[in-house]
Amino acid sequence: MKNQGRIILGILLIILIAIFALLNVETVPVDFGFAEVHWPLVMVLLISLLIGALLVFLFSSINTFKTNRQRKTSEQDANAQIDSLQKQNNQLTQQLKNSVGKQDSGQKDQQIKQLQQQVADLKKKVQTS
Repeated sequence: MKNQGRIILGILLIILIAIFALLNVETVPVDFGFAEVHWPLVMVLLISLLIGALLVFLFSSINTFKTNRQRKTSEQDANAQIDSLQKQNNQLTQQLKNSVGKQDSGQKDQQIKQLQQQVADLKKKVQTS
């Protein structure tokens, strides 16, 4: 459906250009500074239109090229930052694992001391009885 609309629009545009060309067939002088030529008005207008379209295309292409370059640079910076943050995350995760292991061993050491104290208390009770 979208393509049909474009085709119809293209046909209408071609018809308008043809009518425009038929209405503007008189010749006009075009002075280039070093030479003067007589061309049909429609040719002068169409050539001017084409030159304008080429300039717009050129400037938009340059703008697109700059935008793509900036996007690539931003993407590379973002990837570098992601890598840095992943390294930091891995380091912090390892530190957390190490500290959790130390906490576990500290708790186990306390339990061992408590059990040793209970054993010592029980030995004293056995010896006194």
